[in-house]
Amino acid sequence: MIQHDYTDDRGRQYRVLLPAGIPESEIDKGIPVGPPDVVDVLGLPEPLATRIHNKLFEKKIWSATEARKQPQVLQGILRSVLMLDVHRLMEAFVDLDRS
Repeated sequence: MIQHDYTDDRGRQYRVLLPAGIPESEIDKGIPVGPPDVVDVLGLPEPLATRIHNKLFEKKIWSATEARKQPQVLQGILRSVLMLDVHRLMEAFVDLDRS
């Protein structure tokens, strides 16, 4: 089995295991390594959900066991993603003031 990373049509990154010799066109049919689509369970809106998902990928949080062992990493993920939204909100205020 070989690990492969791919990005789906929503922009979410995944790691899967594929048997040797399977074409990359079949990559989305591989055995999932992670991260799971936990953001969908939370009902988060896009693009926030995809940003959190991709941070989980970046930090290699593939399972509930890993998440439980690293709550500080989860907090850091949320802080970094929400900070992006704070910056976008501040930019919206500036844009509104200019008009």
